[in-house]
Amino acid sequence: MIRIGTSSFSEKSWIGPFYALDTEPRDMLAAYARRFDTVEIDATYYRMPSPAMCAKWAAVTPDGFGFALKTPKQITAEKVLEGCEADWAEFMRAVDPLGPKLRFILLQFGYFNRQSACPTSSEFLRRLAAFLPGKERLVVEIRNPKWISDDLLGLLREHKVNFALTEQEWMPKPAALWRQWGAKLLTGGAAYVRFLGERKRIDALTETWDKIVIDRGPEMKETVRVLQDFLDQGIPVWAYFNNHYAGHAPASVEILKKELGL
Repeated sequence: MIRIGTSSFSEKSWIGPFYALDTEPRDMLAAYARRFDTVEIDATYYRMPSPAMCAKWAAVTPDGFGFALKTPKQITAEKVLEGCEADWAEFMRAVDPLGPKLRFILLQFGYFNRQSACPTSSEFLRRLAAFLPGKERLVVEIRNPKWISDDLLGLLREHKVNFALTEQEWMPKPAALWRQWGAKLLTGGAAYVRFLGERKRIDALTETWDKIVIDRGPEMKETVRVLQDFLDQGIPVWAYFNNHYAGHAPASVEILKKELGL
């Protein structure tokens, strides 16, 4: 009922604290999959994957492993869902070799405002409503808290698209959103949670990602209560940690597992 992983698997500073010292970059995903059963791929946001790459990912991971892939930024950040039909088709062809291992496709949107490519929440909803039909396994993440609304959550629910809950500096914590919106947040049948942290703060503390540098214990405990509530209701949970959350994503995974009694 719960899968916990990291956002990326290829961080070189994990060699030693997470990967064996003799691990080669080409062997990282296979080694990762022996420890965790899901991963969120951040790299596909910055560069369109190739079918060959996705086929390799599928080949080196066991049956039942789950991938979540970020949609390329030209679709979400640059074109904001308009005029991107060819890009989306290319992306779908590239990820097809993952087959049933592809569990989620994350549409990550930034902090849009009136100076952005998509200036208003109403314009965003219009574009989203035109884009969603016929697409599966989607998760939508927004980073402007003012854009969370009944209209947005209702649209996602209509198309069975998951709404991402984020531990991120610009957004309300999952526990706060759960208190405010309750079951309305569960728009796609699963709880998708991203532990992202505060990029500027942690960048000032470390240049490597081999150890925990920020104690997230108190706020994690608050989120754990929400996750346990989901699990008690039979709602599957998928959770992913970024290095910027506390300094070393694999260690954060283990802390969350311990908090949940796993």
